[in-house]
Amino acid sequence: MKLSKRIKWIIGLAALAALVTTVVMRPDVVLVDVVRVERGPLSVTIDEDGITRIRNHAEIAAPVTGRLLASILRAGDVVTRGQVVARIAPAPLDERSRRQAEAALSAAQAVRAQAEARVRQADVVLGEARRNRSRAERLGDAGALSARAVESVQAEERVRERELDAARAGADAAIQNEAQARLMLLGAASSGAAGVKEVRAPIGGKVLRLVEEHERVVAAGTPLMEVGAGEMEIVVDVLSSDASRVRVGSRMMVNVPGGPEFVATVSRVEPAAFTKVSPLGVEEQRVNVIAALDTMPAGLGDRFRVSTSIVLWSAESALTVPSTSLVPTDEGWGVYVVERGKARLRMVTLGQTGVRSVEVASGINVGDVVISHPDERIKEGLRVESTER
Repeated sequence: MKLSKRIKWIIGLAALAALVTTVVMRPDVVLVDVVRVERGPLSVTIDEDGITRIRNHAEIAAPVTGRLLASILRAGDVVTRGQVVARIAPAPLDERSRRQAEAALSAAQAVRAQAEARVRQADVVLGEARRNRSRAERLGDAGALSARAVESVQAEERVRERELDAARAGADAAIQNEAQARLMLLGAASSGAAGVKEVRAPIGGKVLRLVEEHERVVAAGTPLMEVGAGEMEIVVDVLSSDASRVRVGSRMMVNVPGGPEFVATVSRVEPAAFTKVSPLGVEEQRVNVIAALDTMPAGLGDRFRVSTSIVLWSAESALTVPSTSLVPTDEGWGVYVVERGKARLRMVTLGQTGVRSVEVASGINVGDVVISHPDERIKEGLRVESTER
């Protein structure tokens, strides 16, 4: 009996010793998340918030000092060019007001001259864009120019056409503003029944905002309402360092919060930057990027907030890995590839960088299994157990 107990103790101690030896001698195994390297679409974008803006705006102001009669218009109403949008019973002009009216007329005449010059300039630029498009199409038909380059030149022509339309609308508005400035100079001269001045819309469009809705005395030049007409465009301010990478004709993806996504085309990158304070209190130099919507979306109005992604580069089939898988080394960037249950560091050459993925030009192949989130525990030759995503 005593011998049997002694044998049991010996067997138990031997089993315990074997277990301890196995635990001590067994190499560490780390559980890691991995992804399999594949080819797929990749885009390099600049992501910023923007606002919508109706391209052509006209602010209608009181041409004379007097009592503004109650308006029958409301925001959202559609008006035609030349339609009476407000009525003012003018007060006689004193000498100071007359001088101000003369100065306002001179300024309006200068604005009209500038607007007409912009129309002539836009017409010349459009002619050049049409010639470039014609040459590009001939080269494309001959196989000397890629289809993408031809599409870019065609998009440039469409942008210039829209700029000419906008310049013409601006010239029309300037002419009407000059006419209103002449009315200011006329003062209390009779215009309509009982000397009431009729204020007419310089352009046709939609009433975006009513500044003055109720009857009251207003001074000459007081804004009464804002009318917008033409196509919708997107205004996005980006860092000046990013703006240098944006090109006219680039694609912009526009997303309305809680709504669908639209496509726009960059039509202009403004040449001057401005200073803006970030939410963190840092002064930044930013530049406005203007894009025209390819289609007019329903339910989208002036000054709506949108999310945008300006596409700088894109490819339909790029070899990519998650940006979180990259490991910095003295020689450059590397990734840990799982081979036969062990982590192996491979140096890679990077290409374009997306939001969450990066292009790999060399160093790994399709089908390789890469650790997606390597931490400080991951070393060359470490045994790992993978969970593929």
